[in-house]
Amino acid sequence: MTTSNKQEVTKMITAPCRAVFPHLDTTEEFNGLDTGKYAVTLEMTPDSVADIQKAIKSVGGGKGSNPLKQIPDDAEYSAGHFRMKAKSRYKVRVIDIHNKDVDPSSISNGDEVRASIGIAHYKTGVNEGVTIYLNAVQLLSPKGAGQTIDFGELPPGYEPGADLEDALPF
Repeated sequence: MTTSNKQEVTKMITAPCRAVFPHLDTTEEFNGLDTGKYAVTLEMTPDSVADIQKAIKSVGGGKGSNPLKQIPDDAEYSAGHFRMKAKSRYKVRVIDIHNKDVDPSSISNGDEVRASIGIAHYKTGVNEGVTIYLNAVQLLSPKGAGQTIDFGELPPGYEPGADLEDALPF
């Protein structure tokens, strides 16, 4: 973990984690508006966040918004895990396990990755907290888009398109 003196940004590499909602090939959109930022949410196990928690506390002093959130224990998915969103105004480098560049669009929801991040304190007017800058992503194991699901045989009596001949109820 290194710290620069300009804005006190702590740089680190995350432990292996899961990429959720990656926007690395195009900037993220929210409610139809372009945020102008490339982003990925990183989902981590509870035993892999100690260094990140320590860095967040050291740069932010425990004040304001904390980007690392724990998923409730009663959540349907990933209960007890932690999530944190990392963002950049600039395209980030995406590499494979051999440090070879890969297409940013190859990172899919659910892929196992590591990320090079910067952790910094911010204060804008009354808003204060810690932000996570995304520097680069390393694809460790693709598990998202390439995943195939075998539904097995079609249900007995089902014929594709047969319902298209039905009279419409309205």
